[in-house]
Amino acid sequence: MHIESPQERVDAGAEAEGWTMPDPDYELASEYVDAVCETLDGVEEDGDPDFPPSSWLTRANPPEGDEKLALRAGVPVLCPRWEKTVLEVLDGKAEQLLLGGSYEVSSEVGARSVRPGTYRTTGGEEGLSDCYWERSTPDGQIIDNQFVSGDARSIEVTIEASDGSFTTRDCGVWRQVK
Repeated sequence: MHIESPQERVDAGAEAEGWTMPDPDYELASEYVDAVCETLDGVEEDGDPDFPPSSWLTRANPPEGDEKLALRAGVPVLCPRWEKTVLEVLDGKAEQLLLGGSYEVSSEVGARSVRPGTYRTTGGEEGLSDCYWERSTPDGQIIDNQFVSGDARSIEVTIEASDGSFTTRDCGVWRQVK
């Protein structure tokens, strides 16, 4: 009786479903899942509170299409310790951290998207210096914005589902609070 390895089981399931990995570095679904698991391990080892493993998966390498299916099927088999984190990301329930830049308001998790909700940033001991944030409509009209210089310890902004984008510069890390 032939016993398949976990990688062979994941690849057989992917082949049966017709999944293809869009990145040419990963011919097989198990190669993609293994690479994600190894990177999550590395990000965790780095221990950066402003860049947890879930943020790497949402910001730096958001899975799309068949990659999502491969992760959903493969992570419980190949690296079960990451199952909860990966499922939170795939289901849009992972903590969302925002750095500088512009984000499209969307219920979908992605590298340059932000879910509606309330977000807070703190300036630490020195306060927030030269921080700018802006909420805009889908056609680019400013709904609300603020330039903060030096005296604020924290800022809270609520991004509505009807907003088109959120832009932030020099405000540190925004964390979703609601």
